[in-house]
Amino acid sequence: MKGTPRWWDVAVTPINGLNGKPEKLLSVSRDVTSARKAQAALRASEARFEAIANSIDQMIWSTKPDGYHDYFNQRWYDYTGVPQGSTDGEAWNGMFHPEDMERAWSLWRHSLATGEPYHVEYRLRHSSGHHRWVIGRAQCVRDERGQIARWFGTCTDIHEIVEARDVLNRSREELERAVTERTAERNRVWEMSHDLFAIMGFDGHLKAINPAWETTFGRDEATLLSLSFREQVHPGDHGAVHAMMERLLRGETVERFEDRIRHADGGWRWISWTLVPEGNVFYAVGRDVTVERERQAELEAAQEALRQSQKMEAMGSLTGGVAHDFNNLLTPIIGSLDMLVRKGVGTERERRLIDGALQSAERAKTLVQRLLAFARRQPLQPTAVDVARLVDGMAGLIGSTLGPTIDVRVDLAADLPPASADLNQLEMALLNLAVNARDAMPNGGTLTICARRESVEGRHPAKLKPGHYILLCVADTGVGMDHETLARAVEPFFSTKGIGRGTGLGLSMVHGLAAQLGGGLTIDSAPGRGTKIELWLPCSAAVVGEDEIAAPARVTHANRGTALLVDDEELVRMSTADMLIDLGFEVVEADSAEEALHLIKGGIDPDLLVTDHLMPGMNGADLAREARALKPALPVLVVSGYAEVEGIAPEWPRLTKPFRSAELATSVAALTPSSDG
Repeated sequence: MKGTPRWWDVAVTPINGLNGKPEKLLSVSRDVTSARKAQAALRASEARFEAIANSIDQMIWSTKPDGYHDYFNQRWYDYTGVPQGSTDGEAWNGMFHPEDMERAWSLWRHSLATGEPYHVEYRLRHSSGHHRWVIGRAQCVRDERGQIARWFGTCTDIHEIVEARDVLNRSREELERAVTERTAERNRVWEMSHDLFAIMGFDGHLKAINPAWETTFGRDEATLLSLSFREQVHPGDHGAVHAMMERLLRGETVERFEDRIRHADGGWRWISWTLVPEGNVFYAVGRDVTVERERQAELEAAQEALRQSQKMEAMGSLTGGVAHDFNNLLTPIIGSLDMLVRKGVGTERERRLIDGALQSAERAKTLVQRLLAFARRQPLQPTAVDVARLVDGMAGLIGSTLGPTIDVRVDLAADLPPASADLNQLEMALLNLAVNARDAMPNGGTLTICARRESVEGRHPAKLKPGHYILLCVADTGVGMDHETLARAVEPFFSTKGIGRGTGLGLSMVHGLAAQLGGGLTIDSAPGRGTKIELWLPCSAAVVGEDEIAAPARVTHANRGTALLVDDEELVRMSTADMLIDLGFEVVEADSAEEALHLIKGGIDPDLLVTDHLMPGMNGADLAREARALKPALPVLVVSGYAEVEGIAPEWPRLTKPFRSAELATSVAALTPSSDG
């Protein structure tokens, strides 16, 4: 076409003259436009072929007529992970699984010889290093003379299909074998099996059953065949049974269907069924899984108990830390207010306000003690406690606390052995339980407090160890708790009393106390039925001693020497220093254990060391050991806001924050000789 560029093949040859030098050029031109277009079309066709060959899932390969492999698409190399060209010729022989090699090559040689299509399943080495099942297919292409010009083939991954087929074949073989065996021994199996075999009509009546039915349900065969099976199903399972029957009517096989069937004794047995419909009947095989169900329920209960324990432990750690900080805050508050009260500072009205503030601070101290008791960080002093005497002694206080609308009854077993408990904490726990009971009886009612001796031998709801216990029970006739409330009853800060009417720590504190003492707490409650709380306390082998009330140490202003006071909280140091000064000491302060040791090594000669326990860096117990190494006779008092024993050796006297001057004086008096004899 005019104006269209064309391709030319030009050959130019020089022609020499008589002198032997080139004089002319001979040019021969040939139009090769058509050839160029054909080459471009061929390249485009090859590119399209490569794009198609590399985009499909199959591995594509091609060989010469003699079977020499000279082409593999990219999918082959991606699948096998081998380098390009490494499997040309017969090199792909190494890709077969050794067990499949001879069979695959035998079929391939047959196809090469006959021209018949090649079809084989074998295992091919995958890039992962494992062998995977593939299906290989190939067809020959013949030329115009009918001779084989090339072979084109594919490999398709069928690994999952083969595995599924093997499983199916094995299942089929097993089923056939099982059917044969069962057919041969059906009567024996029918008679001796512990599983339930039955033929049942869709009308709900049994047509045939094996002897296992009599053993499982405690009824003879005639009785069972006369009953409507549906009437023996637990009412709570009727809906599920109806849905199961609908599936059977649609011709579906039902597996692992579980329901409860009535036993002759009135109880229920869990049965797991496999049911197959056939015409107007269905065949059923059932297995009694009652024990498995009970074990599963126990496992779930144990897992729930573990989750609850972990939650309580986390809350305990959080609560203990908060209580520790509160103790550090309350120490200077109570100490300062106590000093103002002792010195009678202010007018009468101001003294009343100071007294009120001190009472509020003491109530806050009690709340912190509850927090620590829940967190199991309140130090217990377990002794032999006469529970009957304690309850008798508190009956009047409880009665006046609960008010005239509540009748308090006490029922104490005779000759109760002592319990191992902390007297003060047990009193607080009993009072908490009584107050909770009062709040559950807004219109009045009866509160019963009883105590008796119990022995635990096997499993116990409170996970008690075998042994002897004092059971202290507090029961009310109040509104009771539903299942959801009961499940959260001992959670810290959980309360049903409304904002401002409770801390949510009462039952948590009692629960923590019981756990610390090696006992337990159980709660039985239902809406409208009241609540019964049982506190289990280990019996004590010790003898109950007489109450000893320590006389408060007499405060003296005589010079008693130098006290080295160590605390990282400035306000705590300031308050404690004032108390020590009132006790007659000159006070040297340090805000860390390291500074205190530096002062001692620098020449200060204290007559008393008062140190906080938990501080950044070295703690109080370690400071006490270091100070004693320098001054063996140095009296030491360790103060702790956590009030926990861990990390504090038994030989170190301890004082719990917050404290008043009298408590500090008593502790100091036990450590240092009085200056006035």
